[in-house]
Amino acid sequence: MIAANETITDIISTNPDTINVIQITDTHILDEGAPSFSDYDTSASLIKVVKEIKENESDADLILLTGDLVHESTKTSYQKLADHLSVLTTPILCLPGNHDDPVLMNYIMGANGFDTDKLIRSGRWLIILLNSCLTGEHSGELSNTELEFLRTSLESNPDSHCLIALHHPPLLINSAWMDSMVLINAEEIFSVVDDFDHVRAIIWGHIHQEFKLDRNNVKLLGTPSTCLQFKPESDVFAIDKKPPAYRKLMLKPDGSVKSKVIYLSNTNNV
Repeated sequence: MIAANETITDIISTNPDTINVIQITDTHILDEGAPSFSDYDTSASLIKVVKEIKENESDADLILLTGDLVHESTKTSYQKLADHLSVLTTPILCLPGNHDDPVLMNYIMGANGFDTDKLIRSGRWLIILLNSCLTGEHSGELSNTELEFLRTSLESNPDSHCLIALHHPPLLINSAWMDSMVLINAEEIFSVVDDFDHVRAIIWGHIHQEFKLDRNNVKLLGTPSTCLQFKPESDVFAIDKKPPAYRKLMLKPDGSVKSKVIYLSNTNNV
């Protein structure tokens, strides 16, 4: 079963023992002539990440873009992003972050053949995409509609292992300036998740750094950006020296999750 009023995207895995998911996040693509993002060429770094995925992740079944796809929401910046991704043949799904306009994102990315559906099924796995955007704010919030969608999706699919994806972290990460713009109603997502024992992992972006924690047998995973990274445990804005990255998740039939972050080697400020 699926949640009411929602379509579901079926992905057939090429590997019967593993569903391989690539998470790309915080690409921050800039419109032509727009001010830079801390003097960083976000298009050049994404192109390098895409090349790495194309050459080394041929077993990927799905690519998830988890928000802040562009730095300023314009038609041309989303089209630029779509052009960068067009060399990939793996199914790509998108969810919005605080820099995105969800309606415009859906329109442009959808017109280029990229899905913005909120439910993906592959084998015994269900992937649930949530919109945590809060208009005009860098912090995030899950609306009552999103929380009800989450609950209904979990209730309707009790035999599936579930992976939840959103943009904002649902907990503090010990970085004062980043912790001022996390998911402001995090307790509400956990009030839903804690009622079900088939949620296996929650993934997000936003923080531009690697984060992992186990909570009640659920893996909580924050993923670095395809552009610049933020220094962990910093009280103020600070850029880390780590290169662009993406996360690979390996979802097993028994509900276990293996995951690793892949950093690009020999990549300076591109």
